Amino acid sequence: MNGKVVIVTGGAGGIGAEVCMAFARQGVMVAVADMDEARAESVAAEVAEAGADAIGVEMDVADESSVKSAVNSTVEHFGRVDFLVHCAGNNVKSPLLDMTLEQWRSSLDTHLTGAFLACREAGRQMVKQGQGGRVVLMSSVAATSPVPDRGAYSPAKAGLSNMARLLSLEWAQYNINVNAVCPGVAKTAMTEMVYKRDPDLQRQRLKRMPMGREVLPEEIADLVVFLCSDGASYINGASIPIDGGFLHTGFFPEPK
Repeated sequence: MNGKVVIVTGGAGGIGAEVCMAFARQGVMVAVADMDEARAESVAAEVAEAGADAIGVEMDVADESSVKSAVNSTVEHFGRVDFLVHCAGNNVKSPLLDMTLEQWRSSLDTHLTGAFLACREAGRQMVKQGQGGRVVLMSSVAATSPVPDRGAYSPAKAGLSNMARLLSLEWAQYNINVNAVCPGVAKTAMTEMVYKRDPDLQRQRLKRMPMGREVLPEEIADLVVFLCSDGASYINGASIPIDGGFLHTGFFPEPK
């Protein structure tokens, strides 16, 4: 993987930043793409300190011109794109009955439309290069186990898993593999903030986690990097849970 180039959307976020660092450890050059340009540049500086070439680029994944500009800036700087990881996302809290159209569109635009635009622009560059590539879409266990009071989040994540299957068929001819990663609840700064506000929520969730803890962003990042490695060359169109068995807990006995 040394000398390859990755674009990570949402690269300034908790999981996205860990993905950037994990690629850097493999000698991959990193474009940290995020709406928060200052934070993207900060993460890029951290990646550079780890010994990998990196740039921060502003990207609003829901804006076509912004996505095109970010991909073009990456190619201008590094000369190519080999991997795309779509980590950009949001989590709008609202049951469907109370959800506004604006909230619905915000979630779908960030997760699903953002993936479409990023995949299309990065994919065109990979096809032009003629040397294959890898795409990883950050889905969720919510794609199959819906989250109540998050009326648009689960449909958006399900769409990402389906998009990975679709693109695996369309892009196999170009030697571009497309997969989705489906984390359970991740231990990020955002979840820590939510737990401080609602300690009972963490206790309730932990009861459904066979391993008794949340997934770490570093563990998610390691899976993403593996899917872009030569060792995953025949994995295509998969949606891989990284949830410690959370999805299998329908008959899991509640701890006493």
